[in-house]
Amino acid sequence: MSERYEDGHVDGGAEQAAQVDPRTPRPGPRVARFVRGHAGKLVAGCGAVVMLAVLGVVAVQAEEVRPCWSDFHSLTDTEVFPDAFGVPQIGGTDNPAIRAALGDPLYREATRFTGDQAVGKPVWTVVAQGPLPVMSDEFGLLPARGGAAPRDLAMYEGRSGKRHWMRTAEGPLDTFMKNLRSLTFVPHKNGDTHVMGADARSGYAQWCQAVPVTPAVADPERDRGWVTGMTGNGGTVLMVGTAPGGRPDTSRVAQQDTVSGGIARRWDVPGRWTDVAADGRTVYLAAPGALAAFAPGAARPTWKAELPDTAGTVGFAAVTPDRILAGSRPADGGPGTLTAFDHGGRPVWTLRGTDPDDVTVTGDTVLAHETRASADGVAAYRLKDGTPLWFRAVPGLARLADGGTDGTTLYLPGGNGLRVLRIADGHVVPSTLTVPVDRVFLTGQRIVVEHTASAKSAWSVAYSTPQAPADASGSDGDPRRR
Repeated sequence: MSERYEDGHVDGGAEQAAQVDPRTPRPGPRVARFVRGHAGKLVAGCGAVVMLAVLGVVAVQAEEVRPCWSDFHSLTDTEVFPDAFGVPQIGGTDNPAIRAALGDPLYREATRFTGDQAVGKPVWTVVAQGPLPVMSDEFGLLPARGGAAPRDLAMYEGRSGKRHWMRTAEGPLDTFMKNLRSLTFVPHKNGDTHVMGADARSGYAQWCQAVPVTPAVADPERDRGWVTGMTGNGGTVLMVGTAPGGRPDTSRVAQQDTVSGGIARRWDVPGRWTDVAADGRTVYLAAPGALAAFAPGAARPTWKAELPDTAGTVGFAAVTPDRILAGSRPADGGPGTLTAFDHGGRPVWTLRGTDPDDVTVTGDTVLAHETRASADGVAAYRLKDGTPLWFRAVPGLARLADGGTDGTTLYLPGGNGLRVLRIADGHVVPSTLTVPVDRVFLTGQRIVVEHTASAKSAWSVAYSTPQAPADASGSDGDPRRR
């Protein structure tokens, strides 16, 4: 049933694409004919026949969704996504990558570290004879993309390092996790884009369908562009682009349910919008020079605001209960601007000269990568009003996004080991871990550091946080057997 809004828009959310739900038993034609031809025997209570029919239904139920299965294959090459090993076990393994890494004094130092006030003991490790998988944290699970071929995807466990599954997709445009679903978006030459929803822990494909938009801008390395999980709820993703065969001066917005894969709502709005976000009540759209708020399903904006750098790029840095942060950059790629709006569309504060693509919001603090007096560093501002709090020079810092935070502490990579800052005041927390670190992120009570030893070898080591209690299950035994 369609829902009509006051502005005359008719919601097409009920126009669900045909889907196959693996949880719904669908007996095949042979089973159906068998049941019809032997109904009397079934009613008579032939236990063996009933059991056979039930087993047939279970077999059908266990099949994965097939509509665009060619986009999402199993992967067996463990060189792309190596097994994780508990650090206490690496001395006794015959794994060639581990044995080669143990010949590196830096790796030996990293895995024999005993902990200090900033970093705990090592828990698990992944060693690659080649590019290292690029991992990120999603609520304790680690979606990973293959280092040599970004189409390769896997899922690791943050606590133990266990690899849950591996897949390979045909040139994914974007991939991320939402509501314990791993979502992979794959474009096709005919202009369609398929999205596959798989169980995050098992990799079991649960649904697959074509999405109703064609992206205007897409960046698979960032959660910005045409599809986002920044929706204010756990059940949907949002996307914006042009409708297939639609007008170039009109954008289509769609909400997709992560459980069923169905399009919960879709509607068209005037303008060519390139980025989308929501807070659970309002949908926000951005394009170079403009930011607007829409009620779900409405074609006319509730409010519209101007942004600087009208000819460049724009994207949402964060949507919080109090503020909407939008970053913009001129077309020539020069210094950008970060603007904070309240939820009524009024600009509250603006930062010029910062890198709007390298901003992190943690609690009531905005952290930004800035260069002052030719020195790279981290600047902290109060989210509510943009008041400067502190600046700490971090020589050699390439990207704030290469670091991670647990809400109270910021961990950054460095050529002489981790740089650890207290978010409250920028105070440096000294660490005795001096192994060069190329990237670091946090997952639960684990600090995962990545190091590229050479073009042919790279490794990650996960350490417990200093606050983490002793946990034998997270450090003892082989993660592959848990």
